[in-house]
Amino acid sequence: MSNEIAAVWARVSTEPQQTLDSQVARSKEELEKRGYVIPPERVLKVDWTSLDLLSCPQFQQLRHWVVNKEIKAVCVFDRDRLQAKAVQRLLFLSDCRDNQVEVVVCQGPPLQQDSDGEWVEFGLAKSKEISVLRAQQGSRDALRERATVKGLSTNNHAPYGYDFDESHTRLVVNANWETRSLIINEYLKGNTLKGVAKELQKRGILSPKGREYWPEPTIFLILKDSVNYGEYRALRRESVEPISRRGNTYGKSSSKHLPGIPLTNIVVERPIITQSQHEWIQERLAQNKRNASRNGKRDYLLRGMIYYQGDNLRYYGQDIRHISWAYKYYHRGKNGNPRAYLPGRKIETQVEAKAREILTCNEVVEHELGFAEAAIQESVSKLERELKRLDRKSNENINAESELVNLRIHGKVSDEAYDRQMVLLLAERRWASEERERITQRLADLRKKSVSLVSLDQLRQQMADRLFSDKFADRRFVLEALNTKVIVTTEGAIEVEFTIGGDENDGGIVLSSPLNACPRYSVVLFCSPPVGYPIVGKAIGSPSSKLPPSCYPLA
Repeated sequence: MSNEIAAVWARVSTEPQQTLDSQVARSKEELEKRGYVIPPERVLKVDWTSLDLLSCPQFQQLRHWVVNKEIKAVCVFDRDRLQAKAVQRLLFLSDCRDNQVEVVVCQGPPLQQDSDGEWVEFGLAKSKEISVLRAQQGSRDALRERATVKGLSTNNHAPYGYDFDESHTRLVVNANWETRSLIINEYLKGNTLKGVAKELQKRGILSPKGREYWPEPTIFLILKDSVNYGEYRALRRESVEPISRRGNTYGKSSSKHLPGIPLTNIVVERPIITQSQHEWIQERLAQNKRNASRNGKRDYLLRGMIYYQGDNLRYYGQDIRHISWAYKYYHRGKNGNPRAYLPGRKIETQVEAKAREILTCNEVVEHELGFAEAAIQESVSKLERELKRLDRKSNENINAESELVNLRIHGKVSDEAYDRQMVLLLAERRWASEERERITQRLADLRKKSVSLVSLDQLRQQMADRLFSDKFADRRFVLEALNTKVIVTTEGAIEVEFTIGGDENDGGIVLSSPLNACPRYSVVLFCSPPVGYPIVGKAIGSPSSKLPPSCYPLA
């Protein structure tokens, strides 16, 4: 062979590697020995980390040369510079064989371009792929061990608004903390992600990358971070292959959000919100995703809020000639839903009226909150009396111990009796201490759940600007803030349920949260009954419910 054109393929897979030039020099030397000519434009040097080499633009160019017979040979420093995926390597070697292109390897045994040689290359590529995957898994295991065993951050990258101290066990605030606080408080007030971005741009605050406009995903990630309520978590994201690629990307260009591993030994200075407020933000973000405008051709006020009790499936909105609308239930086959069709305008008007009543009707809230407050105060009084009784027993225990020691000093009690009585006294003292801790914790929980009409006034103030607004966004926000749920029962009745304060099964009202717990107009304060009282809470429209007429089921 003489004066035939050949190409050089040089690749590194990690940043520290600096061997591209040496690979090219060795490959040129080998090709020149065989009489090939290597033009500069036929030398390909690539930094590619993914196992999927077919997505690499430079490799696609090399394959184009092979298929179009523009080259007669291609040289690589080592066979592992080719694809690590076995099937992809077989495809490339098959293209080279079909187009009579010689594959030259500088290091290691030469390639056999017959059918038996392809199977050998398949085995070598498969072993390389397995070794790479094992190394990646080992790296993941080492990161997890660093977090779970050593309690350290896995990347030492502090969240926006914070910096690690020298020991990497404390997050201290920096100049961006005020911006982070502004983002979270604006969202708590009811602003959207786009609205928060516009507010930051209006104030001239630059994004973490120095842009004038804040991308919504950046704000979303800040709102998702548990650091906001004082808990730092490691391994909250994992790089993954995207389901569908957008643009010219390769490898694990997408990410998956994970719950993360809480690192309790890392202290966070000045948490911005409470955990209950953080949970409310997460629920609202999830709700916004479910009810995004891209998921429907028209905005429906009660989208995703109407359920059939029989199977918990949601109703969907249906436009009627662009004049009216309705909410319809669809289920393949018959399942006994007596009200599969709901008039949209009527049901929305009734639900909005109930939402306004729950925020403005003093009779409803005073009745329920007053009874709940009485239950809490009675429980608190009983626990305080129990604490006083424990104090008296503790004093008696101390006096008994002093008297026993005095008797022992004067020789009026034997050693055996002294030891036996001392063990009993210490056991009683330990029990009293544990009982005191338990009662103190219960008291603290009850006082946190104590409800007053002051909190109702605060809720009304937050809703004041939106409660009687005609804007769709404000009307929707009020219903979402009350966690509205319209239930069509199996008997055909329609019930509206408001849950203020997170999950229905959550135990109490969180006054610092934008919401409180109020399912079906009845305030639920306890997961288990307080001392001497049953659980507070009556279903709407039940015979025993003594509520104003406005609090009964929808017609």
